[in-house]
Parts: sequence; structure tokens; C-alpha cells
Amino acid sequence: MSTVTARMKLHPLSMNRHLAGRARPSRARTAWVHVLALSILATFAACGEEPPPPGPGTVTATLVSPNGDEGAAVVALFGAGIQSISPLGATEVFSLLNGDGARVVLLNESGGLLEFEIALADTLQKPDVIVVEVAAPDDHLRVATDGYSVELAR
Repeated sequence: MSTVTARMKLHPLSMNRHLAGRARPSRARTAWVHVLALSILATFAACGEEPPPPGPGTVTATLVSPNGDEGAAVVALFGAGIQSISPLGATEVFSLLNGDGARVVLLNESGGLLEFEIALADTLQKPDVIVVEVAAPDDHLRVATDGYSVELAR
């Protein structure tokens, strides 16, 4: 019996298999390390895009409609720092500014995209927007404003 035990202790392959089994991480641990490494790389990749600096500038506001082209809309803007509202494209704009926001009427006589430009004191502090009412290109009011939004882009 002592001869067999001595052979197992001295046999180089049995020792390597024993050590290799303990030194190698499990598949679950290896997968976890890969996921962690990928998430760290993704974080560093996202860091490459710097946000725009704070300060005055303009943002483009576009009505997003579940019904396609629209003829008119009323939107309310909430937030300090709105300096002016101006039309873009075929959209006519009528606005009333106050200290806490603005009420804006958008009109596109031929129906289509409703968009306008907002001059802000700080483009990093975009206003909140509520779509109050929308009319189709045939001037009939939409029953509800569910599904409507205004997309703000710098």
C-alpha cells in the first residue's frame, strides 16, 4: 500500500491534474469576468462622447405624431430660460412667453411636419413640454393627445 501512495505523490501527471483543476476558474466565474470586462469597455467607450457645454443656444422641437402629418398643434413649455420661439420649415409659430415657460401654437397650412426652434439661456436645461391640442390637416381636432410628444434635439 505504501508503494502505491508513494507513486501517486511522485507521479508528475497526477500532481499537474490536481493543481490544474484547482487553479482554473469555473465556467461561471469566467463568464462573469467576461461580462464585467465588456461592461467596463462599454463604459469607457461611452465616456468618449462629451456632453455639450452649458450655456445659451437653440434646440429644435418637433411634434411626434402617431397619425403622421398634422395641420396644427398647441403645446405648453415649462421651465425658466426660454428666450424666444421661432418657426422652422413650413411651420408658422405664434407664441406667448412668460417667466415660467411659453404657450405655442403651431400651424402648417398644407399639413405636414410641425417643428420650431427654442432659444434657451442654457441648452442643458431643456423645458418640459405638454401637447395640449392637435388638429389634423383637414382642420378637425384630434379626439385625444395620447401618443403625441415633442422631441427636443440640439
